[in-house]
Amino acid sequence: MSVSQFCVFCGKAPESKNKEHVLPQWLLNLTGDPNRVVNFGINYKTGKVVRFAWKSLVMPACEACNTEFASLECSIKPVIERLLDRCGVSVLEYGMVLDWLDKVRVGLWLNYHILQGNPMGIEPSFYVKDRMRQKDRFLAVYPIAENSKGLNAHGVESFAFHLEPSAFSLRINNIHIVNCSSDYLFSSRCGFPYPESARLNIDGENAGKMELGEFKSTRKIKTPLLRFTLFKPSVYLFQPIVQVGVDMGDGVGMLKLDSDVVEYLKVNTDVGSRFKVGKIFRQYKSSVVRIDDVSALVEFDSIKGTESVSVARIVAQVYELQLYLRSLCIPFSQSLSVRSAWEAREKLIKQDGKRKIKNFLSGPQSRV
Repeated sequence: MSVSQFCVFCGKAPESKNKEHVLPQWLLNLTGDPNRVVNFGINYKTGKVVRFAWKSLVMPACEACNTEFASLECSIKPVIERLLDRCGVSVLEYGMVLDWLDKVRVGLWLNYHILQGNPMGIEPSFYVKDRMRQKDRFLAVYPIAENSKGLNAHGVESFAFHLEPSAFSLRINNIHIVNCSSDYLFSSRCGFPYPESARLNIDGENAGKMELGEFKSTRKIKTPLLRFTLFKPSVYLFQPIVQVGVDMGDGVGMLKLDSDVVEYLKVNTDVGSRFKVGKIFRQYKSSVVRIDDVSALVEFDSIKGTESVSVARIVAQVYELQLYLRSLCIPFSQSLSVRSAWEAREKLIKQDGKRKIKNFLSGPQSRV
């Protein structure tokens, strides 16, 4: 069964089938004419440019799934509007923004998989519900100096994103939001449990699955949380996720931890998440702060002087981040031919990413 016959949320054949706008109707109206025709890249099977109206960017969905996620869209709209006005947004609301970005990122990945003719030859094995609050995630908000309407999704057309839909950015009128979610991306630097080693099986019956070493936890917060350096954003928030369930003595979780690590997670995770979803941490230039009060407002930091960079640089760093994530992946196969094919594909991905970086940096240079 083709991807287009699956519900974008649950991956099953849609029940009471309807259509889900990958980017919601309210967002299209907020950023201009929803009937405007935009470029969605190249279909690599036909070689033709894909162009149609934003409002036609839809995916099949179960009626029940669509209804379930409608409440998230209703909650997010006023939050995005406050961000556009440079207003403070609560920690709880930023948690919802991270949920929404999980939804949008995976939805765009599934859609571009179809639109661009599956250039990497993959078969999606997860859908929106499978990636909500499942991996370390962060967001960075960049205000744009010029006040104009527009909506752009950057990074979603790259070969790296087709294989690993972890990092992208969304330009909404006068802000850029860079978002990323990936396996154990910064858990270790938040003091959370992380595997000492990880490798990806690239062939055999476990192809596509990770083999993880022993878990450890330093119970210490290190700065910066992310080893990849981004240009300074006005808001930079991180949320670590414990990907493997913690054994709380009830036989449900798989991960057995020392009592001191359990106590650390009690302090640093959300109540009711079974030690899974971390609290939100804010990264500053030289420090990290855990925010315990979910009602606390997160205000915009100013960006001055040499901290201000072009929008093109903000976008280009998304592709750089994607290539960085690929470099963290350690493939495993006992077959020389399989490893050689992997290396050839990675070379192609790197060339594609560098070409896109070069294209953005050679374009207009408006600043944040």
